[in-house]
This record gives sequence, structure tokens and C-alpha cells, in this order.
Amino acid sequence: MRIWIGLGLACLAWAQLPRPVEGTVVNALTGEPLRRVSLQLLTVARPAEPVVTDSLGRFRLAELPVGKHRIRASRPGFFTAKNADVDFEIKPGDEAASVQIKLFPGGSISGTVTDEAGDPIVGGQITLLRRAYIGPRKQLVFVSSGLTDDRGQYRLHSLAPDSYLIRAAAQRVAGDPQLYPPAFFPTATEPAKATPITLAAGQEQRGININLRPSPGYRMTGRLMNGLTNSPLTNTSLTLTTRGIGSIIFEGSPQVQVRDPGGRFTINGLMPGQYEVTGSYNNNGQPLQARLLLDVNRDLDDVVVTMLPGVTVRGRVRVEGEGAVDLTTLGIAIESAEDMVGGGGASRTGTDGSFSIGPLTPARYTPNIYRLPPGAFLKSVLVGEREGTLDLAGAAGQTVEMVWVVSLRGGKVEGRTTAGAVVALVPEADAANRRSRYRAVEADADGRFSLPGVAPGSYSLYAFTKVEAGAWMDDEYLGSLPQRGVSVRVDERETKQVDLKAQ
Repeated sequence: MRIWIGLGLACLAWAQLPRPVEGTVVNALTGEPLRRVSLQLLTVARPAEPVVTDSLGRFRLAELPVGKHRIRASRPGFFTAKNADVDFEIKPGDEAASVQIKLFPGGSISGTVTDEAGDPIVGGQITLLRRAYIGPRKQLVFVSSGLTDDRGQYRLHSLAPDSYLIRAAAQRVAGDPQLYPPAFFPTATEPAKATPITLAAGQEQRGININLRPSPGYRMTGRLMNGLTNSPLTNTSLTLTTRGIGSIIFEGSPQVQVRDPGGRFTINGLMPGQYEVTGSYNNNGQPLQARLLLDVNRDLDDVVVTMLPGVTVRGRVRVEGEGAVDLTTLGIAIESAEDMVGGGGASRTGTDGSFSIGPLTPARYTPNIYRLPPGAFLKSVLVGEREGTLDLAGAAGQTVEMVWVVSLRGGKVEGRTTAGAVVALVPEADAANRRSRYRAVEADADGRFSLPGVAPGSYSLYAFTKVEAGAWMDDEYLGSLPQRGVSVRVDERETKQVDLKAQ
């Protein structure tokens, strides 16, 4: 008997021994091996040295323990599916782990930029953009840029499969009053009217030509005011920053020096688009700041920009329910509710749960909290002993004290759906602290999912076979879906079982 037990233990020990990992990297479209692909094993411990594939696309990793592992493959101009890292598993008893990684070749977009006479725009900037969700809002995100050559031609390459917008901008000619507003393919000056370019893996989109037309630009006049004294401000400056389209090197942020005793200013030659007006001022040692969002699609008159002192939020996190929470791991976030670029702030909590954020521009914000333990949720925000909000629009120059209550009595929604589907739990539109209430997870290989830390309330449950990250926070997108979500009501510590079909 002892011999058999000993043999069993030896077999078990052998099955748990580290195993070598070998594999190949191939072109996903042609099946050809890819050389000089860098592979980095991602570990919690000290990162391993990267390895590189040989001429036959082969690689070998050091022996790894039984379990799940993740590897990152990179080669310029190639991409993994969804740009994701590659997961693999070493199972007990395996002689060796074998991994095949498929990389998709990048695509390209090329074309010519001309003026109204058909002459080439030389040295013009081409900006590649894509729409992506930043929080609950879909915005234009900068991807890459390039310059047109002496023939007005451009080519952007090594692009991941996606849908893009192409935007062209011409250099301004010193002394020439003629302006060429930047245009999206083919001739649109507004993103909403642009034609998107859909690019598949390895695809070349040629002939994406853009024609720039002259325009006198728009004029903006306004006044700069001191919000503390309600009097004009002078001897300072304001900056207009183009929003949502990345860095545009030929469109330096227009800046105006306010010299008029009445705080009046004028800016000429503004290109159409969305701008953020910002400025700061030292008011006898007290800093003032301004931030204003503008849509420029016509001449704007008597725009009032008000400088105000910022708002500081000080508070602490209070935990309700049974269990322990390491408060130092929590992330407190005050996020913009008004689509302000850079609006809001964040802080780590101290050992006692205390935090401080600011100064913030006086405006409306929404609370959120990150790295909560399973089963926990943000229950409420208290100002004094009453339920409060983060509407700080009228709190210029103040320090607002508050308590954020975290409950460990969250409910849970679990069930089954299509394997690999993204399951999203969407709170009702009028839910308090709504942004912190969203939950999303990917179903496992058997289609099982679990969403813990659900605050008591009513929700809609969705499952998607394909969805952009964050799209489930966009009410307009959800309203366009052919199928509505499954209604779910969750109470404290309640577990709801829901099976649903992915759409």
C-alpha cells in the first residue's frame, strides 16, 4: 500500500512540475511564419526577459508552472485580435505547452490633399481619428498623424482594423488673410458630416482625397470678468483649445491677451469646431480659473468668461456592513458631468479613509470609486448628515466636507449567456450615483457570468456578442438596439439568477 501511495504522490508531483512552452507566431491572413516577433511573458513577479521568434516564427519560453499565463506579442505593423494579450494554460500532466499566436497585418490609408484650384497642399497635416467611448460619451480620439509631400500626397500605415476619420489641415501663410478650415474626408468641416473609412486587417484604402476650401473664419467677441467682484479683468490671457481631435500642430491654440480696461476681447479667424476656453489669474494671492465650452459654427458676440476660485472637496470613506476593507487601496474619483476636457480629479484614500481633491472648476460632477472589494458598492454621498450631490457650480472658493458611504451588503446578478459575451448591468436613468452603479463582465467559456457589488435598485441587463467598451453607458446607443435589456430588481445581499441571449 505504501508503495502505491508513494507512486501516486510521485505522479502527482511530476504532474505539477514546470513545463517548457514552445510555439509559433504566424500571419493570420496568410498562415506564413513571422520572424522577429517580440514575446513578453506577463507575470506578477519580476518580468521575464522577452524572447524573439526565429526565421520560422518559432519561440521557446522558460519552463512555467501549471496554471494560466499571459503573453504579449508585438511586431511593428502587426496586431493581435482586438489588440489583446494572449492567454494560455498549462494543464497537469502536459508534456509541454504548445501555443500558436496569430498576428494580423496592419492596413493603410492614402490619398491627396488639394485646394480649391486643385493645387496640392504641401506640408499639410493629416490626422487620423477614431470614435471611442470616454466614460459614457463617444468622442474623437487621436490615433496618428502625418504630413503631405510636395505632391500633396500622404500615406498612413501600420493601422489596426477599425473605422477611422481622416482630417486635413493646411499651414497658414504669413500675411495671407485667406484661411483653409481643416476638413474631414471628403469635404466636411464637422465630424458629424464626415465619411468614416473602415479598414480591415491588411487592407489598403487608396484615393482618400480631401479638398480644402477657403473661408474667412469666424469672429468671437466677449468680456472677461472677475467672479468674486463682478468687475472686468484685464492684463491676463485666455486660451482656446480645440477639443476631441488630438494635437494639431498647425493650429496652435489661439490665445488672446486681454488688455482692455473693460475686459473686452476679440479673436478673429477661428476655424469651425468645438473649443474649450481656459484661463487663470492671480487675484491678490488667490488663484482664479475659468473653463468654458463653446461650439464655433458662426460669429459669436458678447461671450462672457468668468474667473472663479476653485472648489476643494475633503472627505472620508465610511464602510457599512460586515467585513474588512483596506481603505488605502481605494480610488476616489470626481468626474465631469458636463463633458469638460480634464474636468474633475482623483485621489487615493489614507489609512483612515480620508481624501482631498481640488481645487476644481465650479461645475457639476458625479462621484465614482474604484478598486472596491467584491460585494461592495458606493451607497451614498453625505454632506453633513444629509444625502448630497457633487453639484459644485455654486461653491466657488469653498471647501466642501463630505462622507462617502461604502456598503458591503451588495447584491449579485449571475447566470448564463453566450460564451465570451459581454454582460452589462445598466442602472435606471434616475439612479443616484449612477455612474458608479454600472457593472460589466465577460462570460466565461461556458457562458457563465457573475456581477457582484450591485447596489439595491432597478436595472436592465444586456449581453453583447460584440460591443465597444463603455457603450453600455450610452443611453442613446442602448435605445438604438433591436432588443431591450432584461429588467432586474436587486435588493441588499440578494442573488438574482438571470439567463439571457446575447445580441
